[in-house]
Amino acid sequence: MKKILLIDDEKNLLRTVSLNLSSRGFFVDAALSAEEGFSLFNEKRHDIILCDLKLQGISGIDLLSKIRIFDKDVIFIVITAFGTIKQAVDAMKLGADDFISKPVDIDGLVENLKIALQKRNPEKISDDFHDENIEKIKKDFIFKSNEMEEILKEVVLTSKSVSNVLITGETGTGKEVLAKIMHALSERKGDFVPINLNAIPINLMESELFGHEKGSFTGAVVTQKGKFEIVNGGSLFLDEIGEMPFAMQAKLLRVIQEKEFSRLGSNLKIKLNARIICATNVNLEENVIEKKFREDLFYRINVLHFKIPPLRERRDDIPALANYFAGKYSAVNKKNIKAISKDTVNILMNYDFPGNIRELENIIERAVVVATSDAIEPPNLPKTMFSKQIQTYKNLTGPADGDIKLDEVEINLIKNALQKNNYNQTKTAISLGISRKQLITKVKKYGLFRLK
Repeated sequence: MKKILLIDDEKNLLRTVSLNLSSRGFFVDAALSAEEGFSLFNEKRHDIILCDLKLQGISGIDLLSKIRIFDKDVIFIVITAFGTIKQAVDAMKLGADDFISKPVDIDGLVENLKIALQKRNPEKISDDFHDENIEKIKKDFIFKSNEMEEILKEVVLTSKSVSNVLITGETGTGKEVLAKIMHALSERKGDFVPINLNAIPINLMESELFGHEKGSFTGAVVTQKGKFEIVNGGSLFLDEIGEMPFAMQAKLLRVIQEKEFSRLGSNLKIKLNARIICATNVNLEENVIEKKFREDLFYRINVLHFKIPPLRERRDDIPALANYFAGKYSAVNKKNIKAISKDTVNILMNYDFPGNIRELENIIERAVVVATSDAIEPPNLPKTMFSKQIQTYKNLTGPADGDIKLDEVEINLIKNALQKNNYNQTKTAISLGISRKQLITKVKKYGLFRLK
């Protein structure tokens, strides 16, 4: 049984939350002050501390600083009211694991506690990953790399949580696909409702999100529900959250914090019944520093954070994705593509894909269309994929007369890299952006052995 220390100077909150957590299988100690709580923690060493920020005497932040000096592992969650969000943000910077709002949502709190405890137990994460959920994931998310496996392990672990999610990554890395997987695994009864914030005119954004009443503004000829109302019981995917206007960010923060909203032109409060999943391709931390994004909103949406690496940092996924897209577009175009040649795969593996998966998909779709045999060959790929290698070759060898063959480019690149790294295969492979196994294959293919 996990031990929780609850610290708050509101007796009613202590009583209500303690009873609810005890009925869910937790052992709960309660304290009315930080001093009393600190004494109890020294005696019993709880697994989790839930502490109000504003207390008589020592504050919750002061207690957090004191606790972290000699115990960095205990889960510390602060309790805050809407007016003290700034202090909650400060607490996160000092090492708090999460913050929850008053009034306390017991179901949401319990889910968050379970996730926090499971994160302290990696073996449990691994066990959870190898269940029927992985089969669901494989149908929608093609991957082979360890990097994506680690991310998807945590997706399985947190899928049923009600906590807000932030997915970051470059354009084309699959952020919306990952969000859809999280929704599917959550078994939420409502729909997955995506909205691209960058595509909504600023003057229509509030109406689009929260809805409006008839006559609330010029052009509002009928009452309209917003996305926050339509999503009822589902997951709301706010794409390009980094592009949201600063003034609108404050309204979003209040809705997420208070879990209710009103349509434009109405005072009727509507309960928020959705999981919020946000995504962006910009660096929100930098935007916070530059005052382009609210710090308090950043910490509110960044409870669970998944950073999808670009395709160039998970090259093991490239062949699997390429074969998937080849099969997909072969069927669409009624072609009989049976394979992608080894030479083609080598070229794909050595390309950086600035457009990530989206670019790879477009390249394979084009290759399928122009292919004249049952396999995708190098000539079926766009010439722009070779421009970087050819320019590098020219820089290394000087001007060349006539056409340059792809093999010739590759041979000279590998030869120069081997010489530069004194034929150290590991260093050479890293400098070329390929695996050591791939390098050995190419060395054998071209006979680039070191002469003794």
